[in-house]
Amino acid sequence: MPDDADSCTLADGIGARGGIPSEFLNVDLLMRATVVPANELPEDLIARWANIQERNSTLFSPFFRPEFTRSVAKVRDDVFVAILDGGAAFFPFQRNALGQGKPVGGPVSDYHGLIAEPDYDCDAPALMRACKLRAWSFDHVPAPQTMFAPWRLIDTESPVVDLTQSEAPGSTALYADHRRKRRRLEREVGEVEVELQSTDPAMLDFCLKWKSAHYHRIGTPDLFERPWARALMDVIASERKPEFAGMLSVMRAGGQPIAAHFGLRSGNVWHYWFPTYDPQFQRHSPGILLLLEMMAGAPKIGINLIDFGRGDNDYKLRISNRRVPLIEGTAVANPMIWRCKSGLRQFVRGAPIIKSMLMPAHRLYQEFNRRARLR
Repeated sequence: MPDDADSCTLADGIGARGGIPSEFLNVDLLMRATVVPANELPEDLIARWANIQERNSTLFSPFFRPEFTRSVAKVRDDVFVAILDGGAAFFPFQRNALGQGKPVGGPVSDYHGLIAEPDYDCDAPALMRACKLRAWSFDHVPAPQTMFAPWRLIDTESPVVDLTQSEAPGSTALYADHRRKRRRLEREVGEVEVELQSTDPAMLDFCLKWKSAHYHRIGTPDLFERPWARALMDVIASERKPEFAGMLSVMRAGGQPIAAHFGLRSGNVWHYWFPTYDPQFQRHSPGILLLLEMMAGAPKIGINLIDFGRGDNDYKLRISNRRVPLIEGTAVANPMIWRCKSGLRQFVRGAPIIKSMLMPAHRLYQEFNRRARLR
């Protein structure tokens, strides 16, 4: 291991836990963790990580691949990996100077959690201490990762399109509407062509500029104004291996690009990540047209699952035919602090006058937190 790695027993500090409730004390006293910068992870452990990811069906997402963590580490210097029990499990994370943690990639991470065999378990607060984290906020942890269950605040899910199911995703009306709009687009603009796997860097730039313009139109902070986020897209676009690749898809009408999507692929899974389109063609629904063309072409390139990531967008609900259960919350190093905050939250919810007095400050906190996720 690198000389500057942090190493400690996950049970460090447990002896002084005092009155911590028993539900927080499921910890293996022999478990050990070594924390290293993600870009210093040895190749043999990277191979071990990849092997675990491929064998555990709950880690199907490209975000669980070591290549994703290493890509983010190329554009950020706050990405670390905790190696548990000599490589039995891995926990990738970001950590700021104050010890606050978040998933690798922050706002661009649509799945995160522990890389481990299905039967592996650990104590989340002890893991936080081993990683020198005060807290780790998450919003896309697979529900089967029970070590994080005591810290969940919300049960949520990710809609997916499972192309192996006998019944086609979506509805008959949806496909009829797709055919009608495509014919109209061809009449008014020109022949429609779809390129599922473009390697044109200029087209990627086109796609992300459209996405930035969309953020500005809806009043959302532009993710790609952050140099690290824009640089990350170029790093991932250069990845073209079957086990991990950036996937740029483009729809053209009359030779003119009108919609694009940049996503991730891992094996037979395609993660739907950054869809966008030219707003002057909005009435033709070019984003949905491209998505349906992607669904039609996916089996031809060995893909049978398209994952939308969590969210209740109308198109996700209309097209998906399965859901992946997820949890959202915050794991902390000190369970007593978390318990006090939880009790205070319940008290405020039950006191409307206090809640109304605190609401302005809460909104400011939420806005600060939302912007902090983009850093």
